[in-house]
Amino acid sequence: MQNRHKSSNGTLKKEEFEKILQDVIIGTGLTGVGAKDTLIYIFGVPLTALFLKQSLMPHSVPNEYFLPGITSATVFILAKLNKI
Repeated sequence: MQNRHKSSNGTLKKEEFEKILQDVIIGTGLTGVGAKDTLIYIFGVPLTALFLKQSLMPHSVPNEYFLPGITSATVFILAKLNKI
């Protein structure tokens, strides 16, 4: 990766930030389908479960325990399936 920050005053312009972010994403390999699927599962499954819980039984389990539990279970299943 090359240095794309050209300003001498210390501020980062929007175009420079976009180029830097693009370099980071391409350089780290976050452009694959697997990475996108993993992010969707890690964030999507807990949010979907939270919405279902809130609509069906909002007071059964506190959200402070429910969200970390669902997220941990999702990561565990992804690890067992060799997705992450």
